[in-house]
Amino acid sequence: MNLKQIDQHYSISDQLTPEDLNALAAQGTTLVVNFRPDGEGGGSQPTSEALASQAAALGMAYAYIPVVPNQISTEHVAQLQTLLTSHPGPVVGFCRTGNRANQVYQLALQSPAVAAQSKPACCGGSAETKEGLLDKVKGWFKE
Repeated sequence: MNLKQIDQHYSISDQLTPEDLNALAAQGTTLVVNFRPDGEGGGSQPTSEALASQAAALGMAYAYIPVVPNQISTEHVAQLQTLLTSHPGPVVGFCRTGNRANQVYQLALQSPAVAAQSKPACCGGSAETKEGLLDKVKGWFKE
């Protein structure tokens, strides 16, 4: 699992396994969105059904929005917008590399309701984290 945080609300990953879902649940993820069509990666790719079953056993919501590479539709975006407005907790979207998961999310941000929930990862941490970021930026100007 190669997890990359996009903002406070949403992260992306490459292909997840049932074991990866255990780690995500432990980290507080509330929703996992699978953008990878079943069978795209051959027999080594876990099925959406297997992942959904594992997510349910862990108390996480799971959604399957299969997107063929380079074929994102407005329906895909609308489905993600609906999910994001009803799941305010941490969300992880995944596909083979994470690119489709990110592209659909960026398009979903065009919805004012979704955009209001998202902040850049650097802007939502604790006061200590923000202060560290401010010190880092000040350091750039001293150099």
